[in-house]
Amino acid sequence: MNSSDYEPDLNDLDLTPDERDRLADSQRPLWEVIAASLRADILEARYTPGAPLPSETALSARYSVSRPTVRDAVKALVGEGLVSVVRGRGTFVRAVPDRYAILLGAWPRHDIANPDFIPTARQWGWTPLAIPNGDDEGQRSYSRTEFATANRDIASTLGLRTGHTVFRRYSRWHHAATGLIIGVSSYTVPEIMPDPTAKQTLAQAFAPPPFYDAITEGRGPTTWETTVTARMPYADERDLMSLSVGSPILIIRRILADKDGRPLEMTEIKADAERFETAYAQEKPAVLPEGFDPDDFDPDHDHERPDPQPAGRILLLV
Repeated sequence: MNSSDYEPDLNDLDLTPDERDRLADSQRPLWEVIAASLRADILEARYTPGAPLPSETALSARYSVSRPTVRDAVKALVGEGLVSVVRGRGTFVRAVPDRYAILLGAWPRHDIANPDFIPTARQWGWTPLAIPNGDDEGQRSYSRTEFATANRDIASTLGLRTGHTVFRRYSRWHHAATGLIIGVSSYTVPEIMPDPTAKQTLAQAFAPPPFYDAITEGRGPTTWETTVTARMPYADERDLMSLSVGSPILIIRRILADKDGRPLEMTEIKADAERFETAYAQEKPAVLPEGFDPDDFDPDHDHERPDPQPAGRILLLV
């Protein structure tokens, strides 16, 4: 057997008492043991954000293992988002970024995929970003409106068969104060949409009335459901949203359903899961004015109460 391929037992490693206590589980592969040791060093600030880890050679000597074993351990930490590898320089501890929140369940619920939302978005610190368009090189487009084919994921969410046509609206947004980018998509079941006249574009067809009013007319009362998931981004998503390698993507889906629970439209927000988290709107009893009569109160016409605004670490209301 080649001596360079020899991997010692955990008891053969030259470890401090603290390290030996931490790595007591000797049943795991050595790369997992080393990854656990380095992970603890990072989380306990022995290696601070931005600091380099020891070289492969140094780690190999420290743990008396081969360099491929060290690489497997470092690869695991990269996958967890704890470190990043810079070619020619080494492996560095990733900084813990500031986290911001997207507030769920706020009322009123804005149609954030509609161009009419742009003035409100600007008040909240967001501006639209150009969308790459391979068909019209050189032209800048800030939103895309089209009929598209639903993949299995979108079709399942809307209760359709895979390949069914859906009406898609898409845009990207940039937050001036934080530099963060989000992607916003809306998928609507086309059968419920009013037919535009021959002289109208799709955008003009939904100018009056507002989009949500047009698709919910005669189908209420409507309900809303919001789901939050996370996964690793696809390559095109990472490029469009300027995500760093190893950063997961946060996916927020708000589904509008008719009185029978059938989905009508889904708004989807994609954001950097390392920079964003979700929070839920807090329900507080309103301070009722003197002489308030609950029998005469209509929450849909409560014009005295101002619309909520993002504040503090909250950047978006959904």
